[in-house]
Amino acid sequence: MNETPVKGLTVVTVLYRSADMLADTLPTWVRSARDLPVRFIFADNWPEDGCAKVIAGCLDDDQYTYLPDSSNPGFAAGCNRAVAAATTSHVLLLNPDVWLPEDALGRICAAVAEDPGTPLAIGLAMHGGEYVGIDLNPISLFIDRPATTSRAPLGPSGGAAVFPTELFHRFGGFYEHLFAWGEDADLAFRLYASGLRTRGLDLVLPHAGGHSVEGDNKLQGFRAFLLARNRLLVAARTFTWPLMLVALPILALAHVALAARRVRQGLLRPFLRGIGRGLLEGSAARRQWTGERFGFASLYGYLTNRRA
Repeated sequence: MNETPVKGLTVVTVLYRSADMLADTLPTWVRSARDLPVRFIFADNWPEDGCAKVIAGCLDDDQYTYLPDSSNPGFAAGCNRAVAAATTSHVLLLNPDVWLPEDALGRICAAVAEDPGTPLAIGLAMHGGEYVGIDLNPISLFIDRPATTSRAPLGPSGGAAVFPTELFHRFGGFYEHLFAWGEDADLAFRLYASGLRTRGLDLVLPHAGGHSVEGDNKLQGFRAFLLARNRLLVAARTFTWPLMLVALPILALAHVALAARRVRQGLLRPFLRGIGRGLLEGSAARRQWTGERFGFASLYGYLTNRRA
């Protein structure tokens, strides 16, 4: 067991068009925090929608830090900025569209104290299913991991994840160029390749999912672009060359299947732009990570690793 000292927990939340949702969820966070050593940091990438007022109405000034940035640098950069401001030993990355039962933060703090050096994947209930962390997938490369999966998580999902703060910094946090959708998988592959395992917590939180792009066709297209691009960049950055050579034809076939889905959704054009950009940017993205990479040994270990 890692001897990382436990010195409080900071809830890190990135906001984007989140005021209405946060007004519903934040009171549940406050009730769950009670007298626990929990602080809050909000990185607001869309300050004009009124999140600051919602936060001030729920929390005392000494309970939180508010970091507005109207340039919208993305989820990955927002997380990194917020974690950089954290002074506690652990951070809980939590999406603004997640509700917390009253005992949730107490259970999370207890799990951290039990094994302080290990990242935690926390369950999310969404789209009619329950998911804990990230899983590998032959078509989309990475997906939300169904809670019933027998093997342990590859890593935590950015929507509900606990990291030792020092560990998050040591691995460079999220790769900011990814912007959103895939940054947590990129970190998960890097952690796993370095021998760090993630523990799933037997706690499932209600999660709305997709509030930041709901009802906006332009943002839906941007999401399709990012997912297509980021799949290729995550593989380019984190896979060893031997695994990459085997994965390339599989990814090519997978993108044909994904293209058919995007046609039905009316999102083929941004999807194809994302593939093109991913191919162009892959080499540069790979050069920006020089640590351990996910190869056949990591893959075999992951596929045969059963949860405790």
